[in-house]
Amino acid sequence: MCSWTSVIVLFLFTSATIAGKRKSEPESIGFPESEEDPALANKDDRQPVYIPATCPIGELFYPGDQKDDWICDCRPAYLYHPKTDQCWPAYRMGPCSNGYYLVLGPDSAIPYCEKNPCIIDSMVMYSGKCELLNTISPCNSVWPDFEVLTVNSTTLTITCEKLIFETRFKEKETIFPKCPTGGKRSINGKCRPNSTQ
Repeated sequence: MCSWTSVIVLFLFTSATIAGKRKSEPESIGFPESEEDPALANKDDRQPVYIPATCPIGELFYPGDQKDDWICDCRPAYLYHPKTDQCWPAYRMGPCSNGYYLVLGPDSAIPYCEKNPCIIDSMVMYSGKCELLNTISPCNSVWPDFEVLTVNSTTLTITCEKLIFETRFKEKETIFPKCPTGGKRSINGKCRPNSTQ
């Protein structure tokens, strides 16, 4: 007869084995991710997923043009940096020197390092003051409509966005943009941001 300890050990061993598989193997577990702009949909309503064993850090597995076509690309509000061939969060130090952060200018397709007026990583200028990203205090919001200071994934600007408290299991399905601004495919000319392509 099998004891609970044996079952748990077998489960943990199996989980660790699957998690340790190389990215070319299909046994990975994926988690759908949500997007801030539900108006941007791909033609088949397929959502990108987070599969750690398949895509590098900072990337999600996005649906392509064909039913079985998927590609790794930058997460929302992350920027593809060609020199390092990696996706980095916007307005964070990333591949830049101390005192600089990675941004995508309004007339630029390639992100570049810009001097951070606040000097400290994860601090950004907002309403004339240095504020910490991903905090609620700069937004002056009140319960139940808390807002958090963050990078808007569509415009790549610093804004206060409504904080959603629902869990992944209760959250309404949202639609990701097919071609995220600042992503690998948009920088390499494989798609046009905010288009139906």
